[in-house]
Amino acid sequence: MSNNLVSSIIILLVLASSLMGQTYTSVAYKYANVRFPGAMLTIANGINNGDVIVGSFFDSNSSVHGFVYRKGKYVQVDYPGSTETEILGINDNGALVGTYQVPGPLNFHGFLWQDGNFTNIDEPQAQFGTKVFGINKAGTMVGSLDDTHGFILKDDSFTIFDAPSPSGTQASTQLNGISNLGWVSGQVLSGGSWRGFWFKGGDLDFLEKQGASDNQVTGMNGRGDIVGCHDAMSGFVSFRVETGEAHENGEAFPRQQNLASCPSGINYARVVVGNYFRINQPAAFIAVPQLTLNVVGPRDHSVVSTPLQFLASASGINPLQEIQLWVNSKKVSFAKGATLNRKVALPAGANERVVVQAIDSKGTKAKVVLVLTVQ
Repeated sequence: MSNNLVSSIIILLVLASSLMGQTYTSVAYKYANVRFPGAMLTIANGINNGDVIVGSFFDSNSSVHGFVYRKGKYVQVDYPGSTETEILGINDNGALVGTYQVPGPLNFHGFLWQDGNFTNIDEPQAQFGTKVFGINKAGTMVGSLDDTHGFILKDDSFTIFDAPSPSGTQASTQLNGISNLGWVSGQVLSGGSWRGFWFKGGDLDFLEKQGASDNQVTGMNGRGDIVGCHDAMSGFVSFRVETGEAHENGEAFPRQQNLASCPSGINYARVVVGNYFRINQPAAFIAVPQLTLNVVGPRDHSVVSTPLQFLASASGINPLQEIQLWVNSKKVSFAKGATLNRKVALPAGANERVVVQAIDSKGTKAKVVLVLTVQ
């Protein structure tokens, strides 16, 4: 499919969503290991829009070093004189940020590596240490001091950021990344559990309602997609997080698509890196999109009238076979190729299950599931 045709379809879907309700995205991923040669454990912490991966690894002596993976080659990175080095983020210009350790009471320090030179970064109020987790193309950095307060570092000036928490609770804020849009991701320890969030300017949104299981928002890209983790075990990706379904005080909670394990970063092409955190999985992972499905339809869990119009388009690394429309486990319509435009009569009732599914020539599937009440 030509780039011009794909662009035209995307524009059509955006216009249609403004008229019809909601746009949903589903991505089918293919996973591969990321493992520094000879390492006991490899941890992937970030990826930029050039598909350069950064992270850290444990060598045979259990010492920790940073690494950069670019075009099939690994390069070890150590802050001069450090006992441990972790690279936690990279921007599109190749600038690296992270943390290193040295002996002594203030033993965690942040750093910036740019144009072959290291710069030490210490937030002046830090007692235990400074960690720099992210940097965007403009050079704005985010991180945490003493693992209790977030900070934004712009033009050599620190701004402390503490996320909102329930009155009377002692909170700890950690910031994980910043996108080229200037959106920041992180989590706050609130009411005894971690609660993931992102913010742009003065608008902060939480991933889930207060009291849900521990969750973190670990990274985001320039599309407004986020990735994160639950209880440091199960991972997720949410696409275009400013358009969700469930609400708390008028704020939307985004749909979450499960990933194999905990992601740490996502780039504009929606390539994801992350970690398994399992004894039998010493490697990190990279997840590459194979098939992407976009669907325009009614809001999930809404009340609708029949018939309903559905628009869908799909693209991927293999030719598209067809897009199917299923209602309550019965295939009711399909279209050959990469687009579908159908008006479908639905049975009246509550909890009617509608599935739009794309299939490519290799049998790879991506699907969007909606549950509707039909009048």
